[in-house]
Amino acid sequence: MNKSLLATALAGLLAVAAPAAEAVDIRLINLDTGLGLGLDDPAPRAPVGGNNGTTLGQQRLVAYQYAADLWSAVLAGNTPVRVTASFQPLACTPTGGTLASAGALSVLRDYTGAIPGTWYHVALAKGMLGQDVNAPAGNDIQTRFNGDIGVNPNCLTGSDWYYGLDGNTPAGQINFLNVVMHEIGHGLGFSGFENVTTGALFSGFPSIYANFSRDNTLGLGVRDMNNTQRAAAFINDGNLVWTGPRVTSEAALLLDRALVLRATAPAGIAGNEYEVAPGAFGGPVAVGTLAGNVVLADSGGATGSQGCTAFVNAAQVAGNVALVDRGTCPFVDKARNAQAAGATGVLMANNVAGLLSPGGAAPDVTIPVVGITLAAGTELRNAASPAVALATSNSRLQGADASGRVLLYAPLARAPGSTYSHFDVRLTPNALMEPFNTASLRANLTLDLTPALFADEGWPLDTGNARIGTCDTLVPMQGTGGLVVGAAVVAQSRACSLGAPNREAYVACMGAYANELLADGLIDTRQAGQIARCAVRQR
Repeated sequence: MNKSLLATALAGLLAVAAPAAEAVDIRLINLDTGLGLGLDDPAPRAPVGGNNGTTLGQQRLVAYQYAADLWSAVLAGNTPVRVTASFQPLACTPTGGTLASAGALSVLRDYTGAIPGTWYHVALAKGMLGQDVNAPAGNDIQTRFNGDIGVNPNCLTGSDWYYGLDGNTPAGQINFLNVVMHEIGHGLGFSGFENVTTGALFSGFPSIYANFSRDNTLGLGVRDMNNTQRAAAFINDGNLVWTGPRVTSEAALLLDRALVLRATAPAGIAGNEYEVAPGAFGGPVAVGTLAGNVVLADSGGATGSQGCTAFVNAAQVAGNVALVDRGTCPFVDKARNAQAAGATGVLMANNVAGLLSPGGAAPDVTIPVVGITLAAGTELRNAASPAVALATSNSRLQGADASGRVLLYAPLARAPGSTYSHFDVRLTPNALMEPFNTASLRANLTLDLTPALFADEGWPLDTGNARIGTCDTLVPMQGTGGLVVGAAVVAQSRACSLGAPNREAYVACMGAYANELLADGLIDTRQAGQIARCAVRQR
């Protein structure tokens, strides 16, 4: 069954590889053709970062095509995926705005190989089936980019798009290639079709994305919940996870060890680690902070541990870490009262199962503030003279739960277009498919956990070597941890071809790229030489 779906606005080596699979053909459908703007903008531009386009429109097209070629090389299949692209004025202010939006244009269910009663992105369905189910010319993914950036001084003032292909984004600019890779990723499968406000399923059936999404508090998969439970899960910060085995396996290789609260006393709990969620306000939260004895807050009365008024035990709290319970007053009030009592930091314990993420804004709070679980708060409260310190976990991963399952974005403030259909912002290093653009991303070389998520959903991945034409470069298309060096070689070959006036210039361009990869330790001398030989044979 095929159903139309309006594009969802969704603000990512040396072993002998298997024979190369046929790559998916991701085709750019330029909706700006003939308009003199966006991808057709004739404004002159100097080449930058390996992008040899000489107009603004050309540079945008070159970078977009590079992204399409990267995804094409990563995914295996024998059908075209048609992606529309345009530049439009999206929501923007001088200090913030929407960079782009994207989504699948239709969904399918109950086809051969699909999980029964489950919606799939049309591109994913085509990849699984090996058939162009949107033939003869139906488009599969819609992408839109903010055309006001770098043009309208009232849109992200002082910022501009960076159209280079090398990942060397200047300070204050936004890497266009990273954003294109992110947006195409949504349309390929990194999104759920469930309503994040009401919890309702799309036309009565769950998405394939929901099939691998779980709320740890409820202990239920998103597809198995009722609407009320789903709506609550989508704002259960720190407790919504991806359960797919490929992502969990790759996360263990990619993510840093987590920042945790470690008990240092008494002996009965010393060494125990507690998950923490840094507050949206307060001082720096880092290893070595929040160190010292833990004292339970007391504001007087039956609810004194909530810390909603001045502490009556300020003398005991001073110079120590305050433990307060979640309750009826704002988190910022608790923190202010703890700081006024002389606390060196604040632990806010949840009053229900799950991790608490203290929200709010309080520039005057300068001590570190973190949320902890109800269980952690109870253990510390019941211990005799407990002491703690923030430390690097011996086992947990930053951005994953205790079982190593990667967190999905479920902020307390519901954000349609961002909530649920992204990895959480706690992941370290940052991931391509987080909701906010970060300077550390290098989508020209690594797609981190995104290919693994696609594999969990059913996308076949190309596990062969990169080829220039029919010539095997000996560079695997992709490796563990989302490294896509071989795919980058394929994309670079087209970029060099488009920008080279003759064969010699193309060969020189590819030789220079091989030398860059060699210098960065991403390939060896044998592979660098083979890339050069393949380039000579290509043109």
